[in-house]
Amino acid sequence: MMVFYAGTWISPRFYHVTERYNSLIIFAALTLLFFINVDWIGRLREKDMLLFALIVSLAIATVNLFIIGSNKGCILILADFLLLLYTTPHISFSALQYRTLVIFFFIMYAIWFVHDMEFSYNANTGATYTVFTMFAALILLVFLARKKEIMGFFVVLTLLRTGTLVLWHLARGAFSALFFFACFYFLFRYLRPEKHKKGFAFLSFFAVFGSLLFVWTYVQLSKTGFNMKMPLFYKEVFSGREEIWTEVWNMLIERPLTGIGSGYELKSFFEYNMHNAMYDILVVHGVIVFAISAYIIISRLMQMRDRVMDSVYTHIAASAVFAIFFESFIDMDLMWADYTPVLLFLLYTVYHGAALWSEEGRS
Repeated sequence: MMVFYAGTWISPRFYHVTERYNSLIIFAALTLLFFINVDWIGRLREKDMLLFALIVSLAIATVNLFIIGSNKGCILILADFLLLLYTTPHISFSALQYRTLVIFFFIMYAIWFVHDMEFSYNANTGATYTVFTMFAALILLVFLARKKEIMGFFVVLTLLRTGTLVLWHLARGAFSALFFFACFYFLFRYLRPEKHKKGFAFLSFFAVFGSLLFVWTYVQLSKTGFNMKMPLFYKEVFSGREEIWTEVWNMLIERPLTGIGSGYELKSFFEYNMHNAMYDILVVHGVIVFAISAYIIISRLMQMRDRVMDSVYTHIAASAVFAIFFESFIDMDLMWADYTPVLLFLLYTVYHGAALWSEEGRS
């Protein structure tokens, strides 16, 4: 996975060659991780409800695609996401392996820090990569800053450089991820999740169902005729997503149980892109698969509650995970295979990171 991540974001040629196979590449890697780390037979005997939910959701989604005659490749997007969520808490890295990943993501960020390659990709895509990889790079930067205070200068420099780069490329999604990261970092610091359990439960549910609420609200507001240019980004608030979401909703109400699959030529957009991760699951795979997937997602987010403030590193990672969820109210980045390695690293840090650092890392 990390070789794939490095090739994708260092070599534009590699990116453009492998782009059509990225979901399959990540699926193969996650499947290996699953069978290496999960005693799935034992867990089925122990009636692991999340594993049952994973199997049932993917089975129903696959059957639905045959029923409606959809392209079958879209199952990989859902499978990658659910496999990632299920498997990550079971993965066991040694301290050396984990810290190697920490250094890896720092190097990946550093390359783009000194050489902005956004225009070799898509400006929005490159800016989002920079922000997501910065989340992972902060783990090492903060570790160094806690060792030697003067290194804190580089943490500030990193945030400033990333922020200005995102604004330079007018990347609204990447900017929202950076904004939400800051919000969740301070929210968790002052309203500690382990002490405010109901609040964290609400946040976990809202990360899923709030995404759909956002779609409904956005579409309704677009019908009022109001619009305006967004400050700093020179783009209109309502710039086309409302048309996509309305079009696919009209298709979904005809097939609510099976979903509409993928492969349609939308009238409202040149490619089949929902621009909303949760809405994509609902529309493509139907209500039943969405409900089971929501159970898996919320369960995993809830399991983070007592780990968020275990250390400054879990604090950073959890803030980043929720930032990516909320950024995916307006994009598909949460479920895009090219970003899966960094999301796996962040989730792993929340679940296991505190045990891999010394006590000086405690928040």
